[in-house]
Amino acid sequence: MTLTPVKKQKLPDSVANRLLEVVRSGELGPGGRLPAERTLAAQLGVSRASLRNALSRLELMGVLEVRQGDGTFIRAADTETLSLPFQGLLRSLPQTAQDLLEFRQILEPEAAALAAMRATSEQIASLRTCLEQQHVTATRGMKLSEDDLKFHALIAQMVGNTVILRVLETLQHLMQQLRTHTLKGDRPELTLQEHILILTAIEARDPAAARAAMAGHLATVVRTAAQAPQGPSQGEAHA
Repeated sequence: MTLTPVKKQKLPDSVANRLLEVVRSGELGPGGRLPAERTLAAQLGVSRASLRNALSRLELMGVLEVRQGDGTFIRAADTETLSLPFQGLLRSLPQTAQDLLEFRQILEPEAAALAAMRATSEQIASLRTCLEQQHVTATRGMKLSEDDLKFHALIAQMVGNTVILRVLETLQHLMQQLRTHTLKGDRPELTLQEHILILTAIEARDPAAARAAMAGHLATVVRTAAQAPQGPSQGEAHA
Protein backbone atom coordinates (compact mmCIF):
# COMPACT_ATOMS: atom_id res chain seq x y z
CA MET A 1 0.00 0.00 0.00
CA THR A 2 1.41 3.42 -1.01
CA LEU A 3 0.15 6.70 0.45
CA THR A 4 1.05 10.22 -0.58
CA PRO A 5 1.97 12.80 2.09
CA VAL A 6 -0.67 15.16 3.42
CA LYS A 7 -0.18 18.89 3.87
CA LYS A 8 0.94 19.70 7.39
CA GLN A 9 -1.29 22.74 7.66
CA LYS A 10 -4.33 20.47 7.50
CA LEU A 11 -3.30 18.21 10.33
CA PRO A 12 -4.71 16.32 12.17
CA ASP A 13 -8.02 16.09 10.25
CA SER A 14 -6.30 15.47 6.93
CA VAL A 15 -4.54 12.42 8.30
CA ALA A 16 -7.80 10.86 9.39
CA ASN A 17 -9.46 11.80 6.08
CA ARG A 18 -6.62 10.26 4.06
CA LEU A 19 -6.91 7.01 6.01
CA LEU A 20 -10.69 7.06 5.51
CA GLU A 21 -10.10 7.32 1.76
CA VAL A 22 -8.01 4.16 1.90
CA VAL A 23 -10.71 2.31 3.82
CA ARG A 24 -13.52 3.46 1.53
CA SER A 25 -11.55 2.68 -1.62
CA GLY A 26 -11.48 -0.97 -0.67
CA GLU A 27 -7.70 -1.10 -1.00
CA LEU A 28 -7.74 -2.58 2.48
CA GLY A 29 -10.88 -4.54 3.29
CA PRO A 30 -12.38 -5.49 6.68
CA GLY A 31 -9.76 -7.22 8.77
CA GLY A 32 -6.93 -5.66 6.74
CA ARG A 33 -3.91 -4.55 8.70
CA LEU A 34 -2.41 -1.07 8.35
CA PRO A 35 1.37 -0.71 7.98
CA ALA A 36 3.42 -0.27 11.13
CA GLU A 37 3.10 3.13 12.77
CA ARG A 38 6.58 4.28 11.79
CA THR A 39 6.03 3.26 8.14
CA LEU A 40 2.57 4.79 7.97
CA ALA A 41 3.74 8.09 9.44
CA ALA A 42 6.59 8.25 6.89
CA GLN A 43 4.26 7.52 3.96
CA LEU A 44 1.87 10.24 5.06
CA GLY A 45 4.67 12.67 5.82
CA VAL A 46 3.46 13.39 9.35
CA SER A 47 4.77 12.92 12.86
CA ARG A 48 3.89 9.79 14.79
CA ALA A 49 2.03 11.98 17.30
CA SER A 50 -0.24 13.33 14.54
CA LEU A 51 -0.76 9.81 13.25
CA ARG A 52 -1.72 8.50 16.69
CA ASN A 53 -4.21 11.36 16.99
CA ALA A 54 -5.84 10.36 13.70
CA LEU A 55 -5.86 6.67 14.58
CA SER A 56 -7.54 7.43 17.90
CA ARG A 57 -10.25 9.39 16.12
CA LEU A 58 -10.91 6.60 13.65
CA GLU A 59 -10.93 4.04 16.43
CA LEU A 60 -13.57 6.09 18.27
CA MET A 61 -15.62 6.22 15.05
CA GLY A 62 -15.43 2.44 14.80
CA VAL A 63 -13.44 2.49 11.56
CA LEU A 64 -10.27 1.01 13.02
CA GLU A 65 -9.42 -1.43 15.75
CA VAL A 66 -6.13 -0.95 17.56
CA ARG A 67 -4.84 -4.20 19.05
CA GLN A 68 -2.03 -3.59 21.48
CA GLY A 69 1.09 -5.45 20.41
CA ASP A 70 -0.53 -6.67 17.20
CA GLY A 71 -1.27 -3.63 15.04
CA THR A 72 -4.15 -1.58 13.66
CA PHE A 73 -6.89 -3.25 11.63
CA ILE A 74 -9.87 -2.19 9.50
CA ARG A 75 -13.13 -2.98 11.24
CA ALA A 76 -16.04 -4.50 9.38
CA ALA A 77 -19.00 -2.12 8.94
CA ASP A 78 -21.25 -4.27 11.13
CA THR A 79 -23.89 -3.26 13.63
CA GLU A 80 -21.49 -3.19 16.55
CA THR A 81 -19.09 -0.94 14.65
CA LEU A 82 -21.82 1.46 13.56
CA SER A 83 -23.09 1.78 17.13
CA LEU A 84 -19.71 2.58 18.70
CA PRO A 85 -19.92 6.40 18.46
CA PHE A 86 -23.35 6.32 20.11
CA GLN A 87 -22.34 4.04 22.97
CA GLY A 88 -20.13 6.73 24.41
CA LEU A 89 -23.03 9.18 24.24
CA LEU A 90 -25.30 6.77 26.06
CA ARG A 91 -22.79 6.53 28.88
CA SER A 92 -22.02 10.24 29.15
CA LEU A 93 -25.32 11.93 28.25
CA PRO A 94 -28.46 10.49 29.91
CA GLN A 95 -30.72 12.47 27.55
CA THR A 96 -29.32 10.45 24.63
CA ALA A 97 -31.34 7.44 25.78
CA GLN A 98 -34.58 9.39 25.50
CA ASP A 99 -33.50 10.83 22.17
CA LEU A 100 -32.86 7.32 20.91
CA LEU A 101 -36.32 6.16 21.93
CA GLU A 102 -37.83 9.21 20.24
CA PHE A 103 -35.95 8.40 17.03
CA ARG A 104 -37.34 4.87 17.11
CA GLN A 105 -40.83 6.36 17.39
CA ILE A 106 -40.21 8.24 14.15
CA LEU A 107 -38.62 5.42 12.17
CA GLU A 108 -40.07 2.08 13.24
CA PRO A 109 -43.79 2.81 12.66
CA GLU A 110 -42.98 3.68 9.04
CA ALA A 111 -40.87 0.54 8.77
CA ALA A 112 -43.82 -1.50 10.02
CA ALA A 113 -46.08 0.13 7.41
CA LEU A 114 -43.62 -0.75 4.65
CA ALA A 115 -43.34 -4.28 6.02
CA ALA A 116 -47.11 -4.67 5.70
CA MET A 117 -46.83 -3.79 2.02
CA ARG A 118 -43.65 -5.69 1.16
CA ALA A 119 -43.32 -8.75 3.40
CA THR A 120 -43.26 -12.13 1.73
CA SER A 121 -45.36 -15.03 2.99
CA GLU A 122 -42.20 -16.70 4.24
CA GLN A 123 -41.17 -13.61 6.20
CA ILE A 124 -44.59 -13.34 7.81
CA ALA A 125 -44.41 -17.01 8.77
CA SER A 126 -41.03 -16.37 10.41
CA LEU A 127 -42.49 -13.43 12.34
CA ARG A 128 -45.34 -15.62 13.59
CA THR A 129 -42.88 -18.32 14.65
CA CYS A 130 -40.88 -15.69 16.52
CA LEU A 131 -44.02 -14.53 18.33
CA GLU A 132 -44.89 -18.10 19.27
CA GLN A 133 -41.41 -18.47 20.74
CA GLN A 134 -41.94 -15.31 22.76
CA HIS A 135 -45.08 -16.85 24.23
CA VAL A 136 -43.15 -19.99 25.22
CA THR A 137 -40.37 -17.90 26.73
CA ALA A 138 -42.80 -15.78 28.74
CA THR A 139 -44.71 -18.78 30.10
CA ARG A 140 -41.42 -20.20 31.36
CA GLY A 141 -40.82 -17.01 33.32
CA MET A 142 -37.81 -16.07 31.20
CA LYS A 143 -36.85 -12.68 29.78
CA LEU A 144 -38.00 -11.82 26.27
CA SER A 145 -34.88 -9.85 25.34
CA GLU A 146 -33.49 -12.05 22.56
CA ASP A 147 -36.89 -13.00 21.13
CA ASP A 148 -37.96 -9.36 21.20
CA LEU A 149 -34.84 -8.22 19.34
CA LYS A 150 -35.45 -10.89 16.72
CA PHE A 151 -39.08 -9.78 16.28
CA HIS A 152 -38.07 -6.21 15.48
CA ALA A 153 -35.16 -7.37 13.32
CA LEU A 154 -37.49 -9.51 11.20
CA ILE A 155 -39.75 -6.52 10.59
CA ALA A 156 -36.73 -4.45 9.53
CA GLN A 157 -35.75 -7.16 7.05
CA MET A 158 -39.26 -7.14 5.55
CA VAL A 159 -38.81 -3.54 4.41
CA GLY A 160 -36.21 -4.53 1.80
CA ASN A 161 -34.28 -1.28 2.19
CA THR A 162 -30.60 -1.72 3.06
CA VAL A 163 -30.20 1.71 4.66
CA ILE A 164 -33.28 1.32 6.85
CA LEU A 165 -32.18 -2.19 7.78
CA ARG A 166 -28.72 -1.09 8.91
CA VAL A 167 -30.08 1.88 10.87
CA LEU A 168 -32.65 -0.30 12.64
CA GLU A 169 -30.04 -2.96 13.37
CA THR A 170 -27.84 -0.28 14.92
CA LEU A 171 -30.75 0.99 17.00
CA GLN A 172 -31.44 -2.52 18.25
CA HIS A 173 -27.80 -2.97 19.22
CA LEU A 174 -27.98 0.26 21.20
CA MET A 175 -31.19 -0.94 22.86
CA GLN A 176 -29.13 -3.71 24.43
CA GLN A 177 -27.10 -1.00 26.14
CA LEU A 178 -30.28 0.71 27.35
CA ARG A 179 -31.67 -2.52 28.76
CA THR A 180 -28.64 -2.77 31.01
CA HIS A 181 -28.44 0.84 32.13
CA THR A 182 -31.79 2.57 31.61
CA LEU A 183 -34.80 0.42 30.71
CA LYS A 184 -35.65 -1.47 33.88
CA GLY A 185 -38.66 -3.65 34.59
CA ASP A 186 -40.30 -6.36 32.50
CA ARG A 187 -43.84 -6.55 31.06
CA PRO A 188 -43.85 -9.71 28.91
CA GLU A 189 -47.63 -9.98 28.78
CA LEU A 190 -47.95 -6.44 27.47
CA THR A 191 -45.14 -6.99 24.97
CA LEU A 192 -46.93 -10.05 23.59
CA GLN A 193 -50.24 -8.23 23.27
CA GLU A 194 -48.67 -5.38 21.34
CA HIS A 195 -46.58 -7.67 19.15
CA ILE A 196 -49.72 -9.61 18.23
CA LEU A 197 -51.33 -6.37 17.04
CA ILE A 198 -48.30 -5.59 14.89
CA LEU A 199 -48.21 -9.08 13.40
CA THR A 200 -51.97 -9.05 12.71
CA ALA A 201 -51.69 -5.76 10.83
CA ILE A 202 -48.75 -7.00 8.75
CA GLU A 203 -50.54 -10.25 7.95
CA ALA A 204 -53.58 -8.23 6.86
CA ARG A 205 -51.37 -6.14 4.57
CA ASP A 206 -52.69 -3.05 6.34
CA PRO A 207 -49.96 -0.33 6.44
CA ALA A 208 -52.01 2.12 8.49
CA ALA A 209 -52.82 -0.47 11.14
CA ALA A 210 -49.19 -1.67 11.24
CA ARG A 211 -47.99 1.91 11.65
CA ALA A 212 -50.47 2.55 14.47
CA ALA A 213 -49.68 -0.74 16.22
CA MET A 214 -45.95 -0.10 16.18
CA ALA A 215 -46.43 3.52 17.31
CA GLY A 216 -48.54 2.32 20.20
CA HIS A 217 -45.97 -0.29 21.14
CA LEU A 218 -43.12 2.21 21.18
CA ALA A 219 -45.22 4.68 23.17
CA THR A 220 -45.50 1.97 25.80
CA VAL A 221 -41.73 1.47 25.72
CA VAL A 222 -41.18 5.18 26.36
CA ARG A 223 -43.79 5.24 29.12
CA THR A 224 -42.29 2.16 30.78
CA ALA A 225 -38.83 3.70 30.68
CA ALA A 226 -40.09 6.91 32.27
CA GLN A 227 -41.91 5.07 35.07
CA ALA A 228 -39.25 2.45 35.80
CA PRO A 229 -37.33 2.74 39.09
CA GLN A 230 -33.63 3.41 38.85
CA GLY A 231 -31.04 0.96 40.10
CA PRO A 232 -30.82 -2.85 40.00
CA SER A 233 -33.79 -4.72 38.61
CA GLN A 234 -34.73 -8.35 38.11
CA GLY A 235 -36.09 -7.90 34.63
CA GLU A 236 -35.64 -5.96 31.45
CA ALA A 237 -37.93 -3.61 29.59
CA HIS A 238 -39.58 -4.79 26.46
CA ALA A 239 -38.55 -2.98 23.31
